[in-house]
Amino acid sequence: MLMGCYELKHVTEFTETSIEALQSYETLPQSFNQICKEDCQLKHVAKFNIHSTQCDCSPEVKADSITNIIYSTSLEYLNGLLAVSDKQLAKYQTADLTTTLSTGNYGSLKLNENDVKAYSTLSSLLLRTFSGINQRKKIKSYVIDGYQPFQQLLTFLELNVHGNIYGKLEVQKQSIKNFYFDHVNNKNLSTYERTKFAEDYFNALNNIEAQQKELDVFSEILLEIKAGHTLLYEHVEGLKNDEVKSGLARLGSRLSLAVRIISNLN
Repeated sequence: MLMGCYELKHVTEFTETSIEALQSYETLPQSFNQICKEDCQLKHVAKFNIHSTQCDCSPEVKADSITNIIYSTSLEYLNGLLAVSDKQLAKYQTADLTTTLSTGNYGSLKLNENDVKAYSTLSSLLLRTFSGINQRKKIKSYVIDGYQPFQQLLTFLELNVHGNIYGKLEVQKQSIKNFYFDHVNNKNLSTYERTKFAEDYFNALNNIEAQQKELDVFSEILLEIKAGHTLLYEHVEGLKNDEVKSGLARLGSRLSLAVRIISNLN
C-alpha cells in the first residue's frame, strides 16, 4: 500500500525546497567557457593585442554541456521524488534523458566511469518509473534505486562546479594581480593613472570573490541535499518517523537560507 500524501508531506516539502535550491545552478555567474574566454582576453590585453584575438574554448564548451546534462538529470530525479511523494505521477513528464555520455577529459573536466554509470542508471530509473507501466512505483523503491547514482551526480557537481571552477577563479585572481602590478608600480604614470589601475584591480578582485562566494553557497546546497537524501535512504522503512521529519525540516531551513543568500548576491 502506498503512503498517503499527507503522511509524506515533510518529504514533499523538503523535495520542493531542494528543487528550488538546486536550480540556483542556473544563476551561477561562471562557467568553464566563460572563464576560458576571460583568461584568453586578459592575455590579449596584457600584450596590447586587438587583432587575431580568437579564443579556442571548445573543450570548455563541451565541459559546460556535460555539466548541464548532469545538473538536469539530478533535477529530474528530484522532480520524480516530488511526484512520488505527492502521488502526482500522472502529471509528471520527464525531460529528454536519451543523451549518451562517454568517459574522457573535456578541458579541465574529467568524466569517469562512475559518473557515466550514475547518469545512465538514474536516467533509466526515471524513464522506467514514469513510463506509465510502473506509474504506481513506491517511494521506497525509488529512493533505494536512485540513492547511489543521485549521490554520485551531486558529487560530480560539487567537484566540478564548485571545486574546479573555484580553482580556476583562484588562478584568475593571480593573473589579474600580475597584470595590474606593473601598472600600479609604474612611476612613469601619473598618480591618477596608478590610482585608477589600483581601483580597477580591487574591483576585479571583489567581483571574482563574490563569484567564489556564490560557488561556496552552491556547494553547501549540494551537501544539504545529499544529507537529506541520505536521511531518506537510511530511514526508507520508516519515512514517517519523527527523526526523519525533524531532520528534513532542519535541512530544509538551511537550504532556504542558502537560496536567500545566493539571491542577495545576484
